Amino acid sequence: MSSGATNTAGMVEMAKAADQANKAMNAVSGAIPDEAKSYMRQAKEKILDSDKLRSFSDFFGFGEQGAFNVALNPTVLCPRIKDNIVFFYLNYILLAAVIFLITLLATMINPSTIVMFICLAAAWFVVMKATAEDKKFGPITITRKNATFLMMIISGIVAFFVVKDIFFITLGSGSAFSLIHAIFRNGTKEKIDALSSSAVPNETEMPHV
Repeated sequence: MSSGATNTAGMVEMAKAADQANKAMNAVSGAIPDEAKSYMRQAKEKILDSDKLRSFSDFFGFGEQGAFNVALNPTVLCPRIKDNIVFFYLNYILLAAVIFLITLLATMINPSTIVMFICLAAAWFVVMKATAEDKKFGPITITRKNATFLMMIISGIVAFFVVKDIFFITLGSGSAFSLIHAIFRNGTKEKIDALSSSAVPNETEMPHV
């Protein structure tokens, strides 16, 4: 079999795989009820509410007396950890994201990683150029949409093998730093109580009907 026929067969198989993966993704998305999609969207907006990102001074307790201290009593320590996690959870997520980016940049300095990403970028260029117009191979039509979807899958697989170690580093380091902060950060309960009391309208200020 000639190399041209082999390449054509390979392109047909790639097109079939991309088309099947695309149909599977659409089927999964269509199977999710609209109520569930709406609930997940609302939960995402609520969890990632920027108003719950605490300031730098709140996070480190600048200007507070005894912002960090040791509490060995479980009756004090356990509620403190719980309050800190609830109050600073978005800061902890941001901390993990910063650690991830720093680790990712450090990893990308590795020559082998740079070569891998250059090859991936070159593959994207070739595929986009080759699918500027739809290509027909018998009953199979290779469109730019299918080619892009397949390249996204390949890029995701490559990225997974590149960042899988980074993920574990981020998870471990971020969790350790967040736990240390939650253990030693004092005064969060007072801030929660202050925010709760400010959210309740003062009865003397309520207009009379």
